[in-house]
Amino acid sequence: MKGSTPPSTISAKRILVVDDAPEVAGTIQSILAQCGHQVETSTDGKSALDKFESGKYDLVITDYAMPKMNGIELAGAIKQKAAGQLVLLVSGFIFSISAKYTPPLPVDLILAKPFSLKELQEAVAGLFQAPSAAV
Repeated sequence: MKGSTPPSTISAKRILVVDDAPEVAGTIQSILAQCGHQVETSTDGKSALDKFESGKYDLVITDYAMPKMNGIELAGAIKQKAAGQLVLLVSGFIFSISAKYTPPLPVDLILAKPFSLKELQEAVAGLFQAPSAAV
């Protein structure tokens, strides 16, 4: 994102990372924690929705392909509870998602897997700088 504020200048945020692969969730958690964010993880959509209902998050980052509830279903449930909630979907199935779902999707941004450290940091920073992100 050309011209965006460097990730290190974004104030600390509370972020929920949802991925059924613990190593992926842990890696994202580590990256964001190094940027100063407070990060919690969940391994499926249902437990993430429980965490979301009992906590306040500035951003939810969710994988698409998960058991029990996929990332689009989770994002939709979250947006029903809090329409302004920022949701970043990460997925290796971008083409499948666009073929299966009709826009608009209940997410603020989709980041294709695999992504680099810089791409993740820029996506998060960009979401917090977007006009709708008055957090």
